Amino acid sequence: MISFSSILIDSEGTVTFYELPQSILNDTTRRVSRTKTLDGGCVLVDGGFSSSDITFDIDIKYELDLFNSIKYLHQNKTLLYIVVNENFYSGVISAVKLDNSELETIRLTLLVKEQLNE
Repeated sequence: MISFSSILIDSEGTVTFYELPQSILNDTTRRVSRTKTLDGGCVLVDGGFSSSDITFDIDIKYELDLFNSIKYLHQNKTLLYIVVNENFYSGVISAVKLDNSELETIRLTLLVKEQLNE
């Protein structure tokens, strides 16, 4: 289960839903870069892990009210509280797409600013 809420009080600012199994909720990356060197090797620069590098790609079964609520938050709120996998984040909905192919689904991309329950 995933939940969003507006940081500022808003009667339309809370949404809770169940994600579809194809959602990507557990991928992480490190701040690593690789530079080729003239001797045929490379230099790795590892800046570590930060929660602010997390991106959630979420698929949800389409429901009109849910879509309208998410669209409202996407268009009107710059920062949200987000609960995913029992973790609490602040972040933003960067994209909302309606996929009408085989099954009607809502596709969301969430960018995490910071993890608040560390």
